[in-house]
Amino acid sequence: MLWFLVLIMRIGGLVLGPFGALFGASLGEQIGAKNAIERMRKERMEELGITPEMLQMAKEVGISLNRAVEGLRACEDSLETLQKLARRLEEDANNLYEKAKLEMVEGNEDKARSLLFDRDRLQKKLKQTLTNCIDERKRVSQMRNNVEMIENRALEIENLLNRSVGAKALSDTASSDFSLSTEDPLLQKFRDLER
Repeated sequence: MLWFLVLIMRIGGLVLGPFGALFGASLGEQIGAKNAIERMRKERMEELGITPEMLQMAKEVGISLNRAVEGLRACEDSLETLQKLARRLEEDANNLYEKAKLEMVEGNEDKARSLLFDRDRLQKKLKQTLTNCIDERKRVSQMRNNVEMIENRALEIENLLNRSVGAKALSDTASSDFSLSTEDPLLQKFRDLER
């Protein structure tokens, strides 16, 4: 999740804040700005060379990334829960076996048999739980791949925004009418006075 916050900060820093606010809004936060503030943001985006389509792509990838991260977290939690259950079932089955051995030593064959049947039932449940763990590991792996693909897409969009802002800045500076005088104006004034 830290990388995601860094991504938002980098993109937000790129455009001095307004885009960062809009990108953050794509994660479910409400924009509480009035129409005038929203208009100023849009104008600022246009000045920076960021189109509404670019913003929409950034919002969509932000939403997708957030959902994918939440899904990954849920799969990881599910796997962890299944693993805990498997460990507990294995421990319980081992305990039942030890109890059954003690009952056999004491001559309580019926009690030992009952404990072994209970152990067998737990072992079947353990096998099913381990199968579920394997399936959940596959889901976790797939979710990690999905998150990585969406992260790559987010980086592509970040690159697009960087290039767009850079191209707009280059265009603005290339078309500006900066004319540097080749001579100092004060020196020119003295020369004009000498004539």
